[in-house]
Amino acid sequence: MTEKIIFPRAFAFAVDDLGWVDGADLSEKPVPGPYRTGVKRRFELSDYQYMIDVGKAVGARIQCLFILSEMDRTNLLARFPTTTYLREKWDNSHRVSAEQEIIMQFVRDQSAYMEFGLHGTGHEYWAPGQPQKRAEWYNLADKEPWPEASLREHIQCFKDIMAQYGFSPENGHSFPESFVPCAYSYFWNPTGSYSLGKLLSEAGVKYANTDFSEIPELNPPTEPNGGGFDFNTHVINRINYGNVWYSLATLPKVPLAEQKTDIIESHWPNWLAQDDPLQPAVTAQWIEYYKSAQRLPDRYIAKNTEQLHAQWLYNKHTVVTEQTPGIVTIDNTAMPEKAYAFKGLGNLVLKIRLAPGQHISSVDLDGAPLAVAFEDEGYGFLYLPPLERQVYTLQYAVGNEVTPVHVYNDGTFNVYRVELSDQGLSANLRVYGEQEIKIRCPKPLTVQSLEHALAVVQYQYNEASGYLHVTVKAADMQGSTGDILVRW
Repeated sequence: MTEKIIFPRAFAFAVDDLGWVDGADLSEKPVPGPYRTGVKRRFELSDYQYMIDVGKAVGARIQCLFILSEMDRTNLLARFPTTTYLREKWDNSHRVSAEQEIIMQFVRDQSAYMEFGLHGTGHEYWAPGQPQKRAEWYNLADKEPWPEASLREHIQCFKDIMAQYGFSPENGHSFPESFVPCAYSYFWNPTGSYSLGKLLSEAGVKYANTDFSEIPELNPPTEPNGGGFDFNTHVINRINYGNVWYSLATLPKVPLAEQKTDIIESHWPNWLAQDDPLQPAVTAQWIEYYKSAQRLPDRYIAKNTEQLHAQWLYNKHTVVTEQTPGIVTIDNTAMPEKAYAFKGLGNLVLKIRLAPGQHISSVDLDGAPLAVAFEDEGYGFLYLPPLERQVYTLQYAVGNEVTPVHVYNDGTFNVYRVELSDQGLSANLRVYGEQEIKIRCPKPLTVQSLEHALAVVQYQYNEASGYLHVTVKAADMQGSTGDILVRW
């Protein structure tokens, strides 16, 4: 065996500013409005579809951060004048249409590849008797927090607009788990009684990213790829690598190998072409960009935001060594308690270079089979279950055959545990949206879900390949967790 296990950094994009109906920047108007997308047109359903196309092609649930003011169908925001530039005179009736409902239901239905995250209501903040200030979640101009009660109102407004489209607990949907502050307006105060992280975690947000260099007065983490917990929200740094917020069809300018952060800043226009006929080439560029990250030895495409943050935590606190080829020691004893308290610590991911025709032919963790497999761009990937604070031994072998029974993790779902027996297997999964789970196994007698929020839509067995194809649908657009039971 010539190759050793690699403990890679995760790779993902955050995409700001989806949800606007109109794109023109209003910040320079006589009565300043929000910085929207800087694209002077209305957005259409296809503008969302293009991002889904990338996610499907690369097996990633892309973190998309939404502004919802222009999705307001009842003029709710007029009652909360700090949320929009029109204050008490807010009137969104000229934008209300069936197209909005089609777009939002599409976002819900495509949640396997597009994560619906929180960005803001109106992007800026309009304090009583004051001009517009940047930005919605922290007063960057005066370097002081906005009133806690007011920010709670902004979060509630976001919830209420979500509910206008059926995105509510009553319909089985959770609040977004991901957040990016508008214009980096993050109130970092993890040791105080009031912090943005406190409000976010109370609402259900687990993961956030921002540029910490914009708030030096708050003493945030200073490392380029730094981060930490703000109450029960895990916040990590991000950097813009040259793709400015209003530029159409723009990839980062800094080479991937030189990028310091695990998550990369981008904005919606960066993913869109000037005109529809040009879009296929732009989409192809984004797909290739993801694949080039997958080909780097020290990076891998995070399937979703949970996996991104989990890998960041493992990279920071876990020691992986391979003194003897094929035998890997994983020391996770330094993982902080906070990583468990926020209930977001998922898979640890390892990778190994494979020669043509090679596969990871066997792998076990502390003597139990690790029945999860994935291969891409010349590498095999191992997705370990969420680790406790202990030392583990992983043993693996590379050969010409694949493991006889495994879940093939080529979607955007997380595999937390696979238990094997002579009669079948049980796989504990977190699934986003509706997607196919591929399982290599004998021909099954039954396939069922043990969790009502995770439905088996259909399944089919391919005897030639030996793979079972199970279509599974999560009830919650933020993901549902449960066991899939296969008996043979």
